[in-house]
Amino acid sequence: MKWIHELRAARVRRISPWRAALADLPAGLEIYWRTSAPREYKGIRTDAFFFAHSAEGLLRFFDAVRHSGRPCALPSEAADSVWHAWLRWSPTSLDRYCRRHFGIAVPHVERAALAPDALLNTFAACCARDGFDPGSTRLPGLFGLDAALRMPGGHGYWNRAGEIRYTRLNEQGRGMWRALPHPELALPLLVAEGLVDRHFLAVHERRRAAAATTDGSSCGGIDSMAFAGGDACGDSGGSGDGGCDGGGSSCGSSCGGGCGGGGD
Repeated sequence: MKWIHELRAARVRRISPWRAALADLPAGLEIYWRTSAPREYKGIRTDAFFFAHSAEGLLRFFDAVRHSGRPCALPSEAADSVWHAWLRWSPTSLDRYCRRHFGIAVPHVERAALAPDALLNTFAACCARDGFDPGSTRLPGLFGLDAALRMPGGHGYWNRAGEIRYTRLNEQGRGMWRALPHPELALPLLVAEGLVDRHFLAVHERRRAAAATTDGSSCGGIDSMAFAGGDACGDSGGSGDGGCDGGGSSCGSSCGGGCGGGGD
């Protein structure tokens, strides 16, 4: 299986818009990540493909920070695993690398210190860099990374007709059916930022009204809890399983994102 992962990793590097930057990653980083990441991220895979995809995600985040010019939250534990390993291995190397490829040093900011709109800033920058128009129902690649890699305990995001739904992934990296509307990426906020067409909000409000009329208190009325961060009918209990547990606290500025960086 090792050779298959290496072939897939080579393809990631070959077709990535960040292929030059990926080729310039320090030679010892992947080796160090492979030995250190499992101690911090239980159950994480350490094959070449997982590293290549995670490293590319981190580069996408650095680019989003540069493009945004505002504080940003990293919506991927897989990408964060590379960032943390690099900080432990050689912070000087990381600083030089960021300045060389992105023109700025990206400070590592802990979750509790993130600005309230940091995740929204990241989403807006990723939409712009990925070339999404307001009528798109796709999800920026960085936001879909953990679910695509099935990162244990990662951040799971999905775009449902313009509405961004989120859950913390379980130990198998799954969780789509538990996902609830993310309060920091609520449809009204995305519409106000020009990131989502108003048509999606109108459709969503009609569905909420219909659900409230027919059954506002049961599982059929989950949409009526939009933007409230409520639990989905008993499916979100337990550590890491909640739709918006924010690491054991109520949904705040860190919900749905790990560490962050950028901004003055």
